[in-house]
Amino acid sequence: MLKNAFLTSKDQFTKKSAVAPSPAPPPPTASSASSSAPPPHLALSKTQSMEVGGVGGVQVVQPQLSSSLPGGGGTSLAQRPRRQSLLIGQRSLDVYNEVDQGPKFVRWIIEKFRSWGFLIAKHAWIAIVICLIVSALSVLKIVTTKQKNDITGYSPYGARALTEYTEYSRFFSSEGLAVAAYLFIIAKDNGSMTRPDYLEETIQVLNFAMNNITMFDATSNKNETFNQFCQNFCQINEPVRQFYNGYKILNDGGDNSRIKMNYPISEMFGRQFSLQPNFFGVETFENSDQAAKILAGNDDENLDVAAETSNSTAEPMAVSKITNVKSVKMITLQFRAEHKAGWKDEEIKKWEMQLVEIFEKNYNSKRLKIYSYSQTYVEEEMVRGGIIMIPYLVVGFSIMCVCSCILVMTRALYMHQENFYKIILAIMACLTPLLACSTALAVMFLCGIRFASILCVIPFLVLSIGVDSSYLMIHEWQRVTKHMRETPRKKDSVGHRMSEVMAEVGPAILISCLTNMFADFVGAFTSSPEITLLCAGNMLSMWFAFIYQMTFYAGLMSIVGKFEFGTDEVDKNRMEINIAENRVNIARHHRPLTRQPSKFHEATQPIISESLQKYTHLMTTPLVFVGICVLYIAYLAFSIYGITQVNINLTAQKLFALDSPLLELDDLRVQYQVPHFSMATVFVNNPGNLEDPQRLMRLNKFIREMEALNGSWGKSWGEVGTKYFCRDYDVFQQSFGSEDEEEEEEDFESEKEVTVHSDDKMTYREDELKYFLNWPEYDFWQGFVKTKNATNTTDPDAQVLDKFFFTTGYHGQNLSVWTQRGLMLKKWRSVVDEYKDFGASVFHEDGIYLDLIDNMPFDTMQSVLGTLVCMAFVCFVFLNNLFTVAIASMSVLSICAGILGILSWWGVDLDPITMAAMIISIGFSVDIPAHVSYHYYQASIQEGPMSPPSSRLANCLSSVAFPALQAAVSTILCVCSLLFVNLYMAEVFVKTMVLCVVLCNLHGLVFLPAILILLDSIRWACRPKGAAAQRPKPAQKSGGSRQKAKNSKIQPEKSSVTDRPEV
Repeated sequence: MLKNAFLTSKDQFTKKSAVAPSPAPPPPTASSASSSAPPPHLALSKTQSMEVGGVGGVQVVQPQLSSSLPGGGGTSLAQRPRRQSLLIGQRSLDVYNEVDQGPKFVRWIIEKFRSWGFLIAKHAWIAIVICLIVSALSVLKIVTTKQKNDITGYSPYGARALTEYTEYSRFFSSEGLAVAAYLFIIAKDNGSMTRPDYLEETIQVLNFAMNNITMFDATSNKNETFNQFCQNFCQINEPVRQFYNGYKILNDGGDNSRIKMNYPISEMFGRQFSLQPNFFGVETFENSDQAAKILAGNDDENLDVAAETSNSTAEPMAVSKITNVKSVKMITLQFRAEHKAGWKDEEIKKWEMQLVEIFEKNYNSKRLKIYSYSQTYVEEEMVRGGIIMIPYLVVGFSIMCVCSCILVMTRALYMHQENFYKIILAIMACLTPLLACSTALAVMFLCGIRFASILCVIPFLVLSIGVDSSYLMIHEWQRVTKHMRETPRKKDSVGHRMSEVMAEVGPAILISCLTNMFADFVGAFTSSPEITLLCAGNMLSMWFAFIYQMTFYAGLMSIVGKFEFGTDEVDKNRMEINIAENRVNIARHHRPLTRQPSKFHEATQPIISESLQKYTHLMTTPLVFVGICVLYIAYLAFSIYGITQVNINLTAQKLFALDSPLLELDDLRVQYQVPHFSMATVFVNNPGNLEDPQRLMRLNKFIREMEALNGSWGKSWGEVGTKYFCRDYDVFQQSFGSEDEEEEEEDFESEKEVTVHSDDKMTYREDELKYFLNWPEYDFWQGFVKTKNATNTTDPDAQVLDKFFFTTGYHGQNLSVWTQRGLMLKKWRSVVDEYKDFGASVFHEDGIYLDLIDNMPFDTMQSVLGTLVCMAFVCFVFLNNLFTVAIASMSVLSICAGILGILSWWGVDLDPITMAAMIISIGFSVDIPAHVSYHYYQASIQEGPMSPPSSRLANCLSSVAFPALQAAVSTILCVCSLLFVNLYMAEVFVKTMVLCVVLCNLHGLVFLPAILILLDSIRWACRPKGAAAQRPKPAQKSGGSRQKAKNSKIQPEKSSVTDRPEV
């Protein structure tokens, strides 16, 4: 917006030179020369501009706002030409004899863009064909590139969870991808899963998954079922099967003396097993003593009690005699297997996806609803979340095409230049950013960067931001065309017109591109890998959008310009023939033909002028601008309080489509699994010599400290929540370490009575470990323990302990809260850090997201401040005005605070996606505040130090207001096409960017003018006594040399706003 609005002052001057009776504008005085329109190097905004106070003579409030200048002259604003800024173009500088002013690199940029205009007009077709070929190849590369997502990609750089996840993967997938799939089973009627029919069908599902779904093994050259290829974790689901068997025996009236179906530990024929890893949402009888009596079989007095304590009418009362479990809401089946030599990763992913296809999509049951979960399924859902956005890009493109055609044709009607070619330019204005985006993404993929699903949002962002540069080029082309029609030249050509367009708007488009790229550059280095991909992709897309703007779209405008140029020649010849035939005498003033203003222009001019005049008078009312300032303070307080209440949260489920079954599964997991059994997996990579009693005692102390934490199952139920192989190994050594087989058979009854020694009395023998791991009752420990060949022994088959892991369970309803889980993870890590000599690492399935709780506030602050510094630097380099830079910087901070605070009230969590959306929004949030502050500052110089605020505000808003509103409408319409996408990521970007656009306009058109007027009033109220009587000395008439007149000009950058008289 900003970069379009300053063109209006040039239009105003053009109109005066073309329509006014005098042949040339009066020579600039010291005061008039100091007047300034918005400099094009201020042009940080990206929208087309309707001419308010520009072409066509829309004098908004200027006729009523004449004021005395320091020179004493009564020149009105409507009669005074505005001084052009350096980046507006060389032609404007020549008109005002300001060729030698301004930084050299600015004049160099103008000259290069001018030369480029001639070059692109000469080789337009070549540029278009090259761009189309490159874009077609780029689209082909994108289509043939598979999406690949990293489940850890949203963890911050350097997060501890990344190291912990690496240790987890190294243990289970050291030789390749391991099988890790889960089935979560619930009752469709939301009842208990312990009902016999439901348990029986659950066992059928288990048997089918283990015996009917196969995977191809290249080594054996055959398909194998899970039972065939599983090695270490084959019995992980046996507790479910044994619970069903024991339940069935007891339910049929069998002897229960050797069968105890309890939660969390059950026992069947002397062998104990834990139900915790498989049963979730468990509800037990409230009175444990009462439940024990029921389980003991005291039927007479306890049947009634059982009926009273049970809240479920669906289960028979006989259940209370069998188990202490009142109900189970969810049963989990796990399928884990380590990578085998003959496997390929594609085959493993295929096997995991077969579970999804069979049980989640094709399995029909009247009783059960089954959810599947695996890393492969998570990645597939993340890919689907990106793919579903692509069709809606057509919706966004269509919306933008309609919006573009309306805006461009409205502008053309206003300028009396409507034709069919404008529709082509309007549509191609929307296509150009998409072509640039395709090229940028293809370049990334050619460089080996993976195609992450988050990159699918980039076309929407580039379309909503990049299309405005095309609007600006169309606007400037129409302005140049109008000028050439009114003041024709013999050397007029398409190349000349295009060079004028490039010299005028090229630098503005470049600066707009740089501001967005700076914002993305900062975001790429301050967050997580996925956000780095997003920011890098958006940064590269914005750069290619600039290149395509200067080549493809400029070439297209040149070709269209040739048709318009030819049409103008035909119209001119036809009119001259008609004039000659009718012998009409026409006063030409210095031009052969003059077109009448369009009726649309004449109809809209009074409406726009009157509306802006009323708004200006309203804003300068003391009650209004003071009330707005108070409202602004309330806005800041509301936003800051919202920031303090923001919730930091991100799970993989936020990356899925809103109709994904994984979202339902995550809700069930948080409701039933997390509060009952949150498992800490601790990897001990350097156990050392455990035959050393001191080393073994230190290890046992480590485990006990983990069990002693609040919420541990070990604290409430004994050592039932921990799986630690040394305790079973100690039992094994007691039972079988020094007995032969005959003694084992004779003393079978005594074996089951063996109990675990206290940790202080535990012993460990390295030579017995391999027998322990191969014993049928304990072979499941092979998945927990890694061994290596012994070095100091003569036995070639000797194995010693290399590393292992143990698990500890925790429970508590507060663990359903994300921050409480984060605190729990911190406690785990604090214990692990005390035993660094074991090389220990603790893993939690949500750890890669829980680390965001501590990192996100710092990363967000770092990103905002870094981007703000870059924006301030760009503004200072091209504006060289500290006042404007300060106002723009504070406005950007205020807008960022508003975005984050309002999003918090809106229910949006702070996560990397929200942070990325905010960083990208900062790139164009600086435009309007910088433009308004600069215009108001320059108006104080242009109107004179004694001018009223209404005059300054009118000068400012006549250039800013309408372009800002146009930008808001076009950007919001494009971004809102993401609302059709059923995805959290799309929802966040829509909310963030709409908030940014709205807040930018509120700051630029409401808050900032009110604050500037209030500051102006305070400055005047605090003026020294007698300041009102002090008037500037009248300026001497220019009678000296041109150099003397030039030196007497007031430089806006070095001037200051002086006191003004009361209005």
